[in-house]
Amino acid sequence: MGGERDGEAGGPSRAGVSAARDSLIGGDESVDSSGGAVASGESAERSAHGASGDGPGIQLVRGPVPLYHQAYNALRREIDSGRWGPGDRLPTERELGESFGCSLVTVRRALDELVREGSIVRTRGRGTFVRERAIERELADLTSFTAEMALKGLTPRTETLSTEIVESTPSTAERLGIELGLPVYSIERLRIVGDEPLLLEHVFIPEHFFPGLLSIDLNTTSLYAHLSERYGVDLVGGHETLEPALPSDREARLLKQDRGEPVLLLKLVSSSADGRPIEYCRTVVKGSRAKYHIDVSRPRTE
Repeated sequence: MGGERDGEAGGPSRAGVSAARDSLIGGDESVDSSGGAVASGESAERSAHGASGDGPGIQLVRGPVPLYHQAYNALRREIDSGRWGPGDRLPTERELGESFGCSLVTVRRALDELVREGSIVRTRGRGTFVRERAIERELADLTSFTAEMALKGLTPRTETLSTEIVESTPSTAERLGIELGLPVYSIERLRIVGDEPLLLEHVFIPEHFFPGLLSIDLNTTSLYAHLSERYGVDLVGGHETLEPALPSDREARLLKQDRGEPVLLLKLVSSSADGRPIEYCRTVVKGSRAKYHIDVSRPRTE
């Protein structure tokens, strides 16, 4: 409580002690019926803490915008400006409180908002870090993962987990428009950008269309490019669904994420120019690193 003294030579006033108590217990967002006690607490806090060179270095101002949201906006600007880049450690909660001139309650609430939106991640015993930026993809574009990452200047890597010929299941046969039990290629690959797994991809392709498909090195060869160059089949369209999901234990382990962290589940059926379904692809995407875009338009009305 000593840090909240109002500076009177004879000791703290009753209002100063009350304001300090409200600030420490109730946090900066509490407002009493007169509005005076909390404002005094904020003033005492600002004079006690001052500004820190580690944080944004702005003082919060009581007004129509809640203090925690002012702090959130300031931190958001620091991240967006690049001052704190992916993987950088943020100042501690105490340092941020000193920089803003506010209580830890306000700082924590601002950080909670950033965690909720996926901008930062808290690691017990290590601190708070800026999360790696999401890789943006166009949902409406049918391109190979290798080509799409290359267009973004990223270096993708593929780890083939399994390749085999299996009998088609009811769901696979229906999607590919083939008879139940006909053989299909089953190809499971882990797609990696930098050192981080981004997505887990499981592809099914009718075996009778592409004899000898598994003879290639799928770690270094684009499947779409191989279908085009060796078999003369280009995938030109398809239908894709996207839904949130929770990963299985194996999927979470391969993607190096928590079992309770959501993923995006994509199911794509790709077709050739003549309309034949060629590929059914089930993809599990790490939710923290994925951002999808799609262009929309309003239908014309007569």
